[in-house]
Amino acid sequence: MKKTADHTEPLVRREIPPLISRNMRIAGEAQHKHSWPTTPGAFFRIYKDEPLFLEMTFQEGSPSARVMLYTNLVGESEEWGEVEFHNNLSGNFTLSVLPSRCGIFLFKIKFSPDGGKTWYWDRCPVTKVIVDPEVAKDIRMYTLIPSVSGHIGDWIAALDHIRDLEFNTVHLLPVTTMDYSESPYAAADLFSIDPSFLNPADSRSGLDQFDDFVRAAREKGIKLCVDLVMNHVGVSSQVATHCPEWFIADHDEPDGLLRAGCWHMNKWIRWEDLAVIQYDQPEPSIRQEVWSYMKQYALFWANYAAYTGGMIRLDNLHSSHPAFIEDLIGSLRGAYPDLIIQAEFFSDSNTLLKTAASCELNLLLANPWEHPFAEDLREYLRYLHEISKNIRFLTPVTTHDTGAPAQLYGTPEAAVARYFTLALLATGQTGMVQGTEHGVLEKIDFIGRKRSVSFPAPHRYDVLIRKINTLLHKYSLFHEGGNIRFVDQGHGALIAAVREGRKNPREKFLLISNLDTANAYKIKLPLSDMLLQKDRCRLQEMIRGESLVLEGCVPLEIEVEPCGMRAYRIQ
Repeated sequence: MKKTADHTEPLVRREIPPLISRNMRIAGEAQHKHSWPTTPGAFFRIYKDEPLFLEMTFQEGSPSARVMLYTNLVGESEEWGEVEFHNNLSGNFTLSVLPSRCGIFLFKIKFSPDGGKTWYWDRCPVTKVIVDPEVAKDIRMYTLIPSVSGHIGDWIAALDHIRDLEFNTVHLLPVTTMDYSESPYAAADLFSIDPSFLNPADSRSGLDQFDDFVRAAREKGIKLCVDLVMNHVGVSSQVATHCPEWFIADHDEPDGLLRAGCWHMNKWIRWEDLAVIQYDQPEPSIRQEVWSYMKQYALFWANYAAYTGGMIRLDNLHSSHPAFIEDLIGSLRGAYPDLIIQAEFFSDSNTLLKTAASCELNLLLANPWEHPFAEDLREYLRYLHEISKNIRFLTPVTTHDTGAPAQLYGTPEAAVARYFTLALLATGQTGMVQGTEHGVLEKIDFIGRKRSVSFPAPHRYDVLIRKINTLLHKYSLFHEGGNIRFVDQGHGALIAAVREGRKNPREKFLLISNLDTANAYKIKLPLSDMLLQKDRCRLQEMIRGESLVLEGCVPLEIEVEPCGMRAYRIQ
């Protein structure tokens, strides 16, 4: 029966809430200038060891005027607080504050023209600043392929070679127990080491042996980059077998699990060995189980990376569930505040910017191998510098998924010239894949339990790689963005640029690389591009050890051999 209204029930009026004023007003049209971007949605980045420096200028200054930064950047919690600008008089106000932790933070400005009696909110919207770990400035990463590198004891022995090349980070492909396809990206068990990686002379468990590798890396000053696969697992994995409800269903498959895949060259590539995890599971308790388990997987392996001061790599992030990834990054940052978070994320610039603004990704993987010619690579480097205020990129020569330099560029010698270009003309984070230093002719196939392989011409390019890495580590200008000026007049094979230090103006380099594998070229450079003084400067070449003194107005003419490189320090 339909319930009738009780006309005798008394009417109870809800309480009217009090309106508490902060004694603030909204400022009129902007009468001041900001040193930071103020458009809606704008953001920028700094490193944790860099002060946040802000400057405001008012048209009419007053000795009694005050400006405050209202932010959650300072302190050890997310609570908002205030930091006062310094009144430099004449309408100029400056602030310099060192971040206390990494993360994404917000700030807004309020000001008072009368010494604090009346306060106004700045009309500009809230601004976002991303604070990156300071160790993310200098990443020289060596990708170690476990399936061809023997057992864990051999990996430990390889660390000395990696360190001798002046690499400071080891990217380790996934080492979890592999499913039937023997792909490291198709895990059978997310919390164990594949048996093929165990040292047969060591009776301990795989994780105990892996602990030794992690400790050895830390002792040698090498950061560990752990590869995390969040989107899928092997179709016959423990997770898929025990919890099939965690996966996207496909009734056309015998096991009922949707297969993962990716788009490549306008073609969908289907991975028969991978089942897609369903992070948007509609049943709340199941969704919570999935999210919790996969976060524990990420935290488990991130713990090893954090122990070495290193990073995680989020595989195939462009195919990941955005809400889960944001939640995961929050958990990772909460557990390991200084962990570097790197991601494989290929998309258009607008999507990259939106993702960078919502997720605290410290590094994205660049794709310089898709720009094989000097003209294209020059423009790509220019783009990396232009976007560096918002997005930082890792720019390796190749990855374990691409072809070897010999396949991509026609000769193994091309690897060093390309590495020189990406290490010293990008923004400070680079790397190469195992075997590149030996001049391998083909990409190393990382699928399958191969145990170990022998490389041709051991240590073929060690000296040159070591010199490049030493330069990258020593000079801070190589880790800055926007400080590059190309002086090659659009040459078809040569890339030449001047880089000047912003933090240390005394640092100045002329860098030249020849990407042609068969021909030498000469280039003339006007002295105005290099001179620190009016009519004289000294060039110290840091790779070959040459020294030049330039005087007068005669252009500098340099001939560069095939795959050659020059790094002139301008003094």
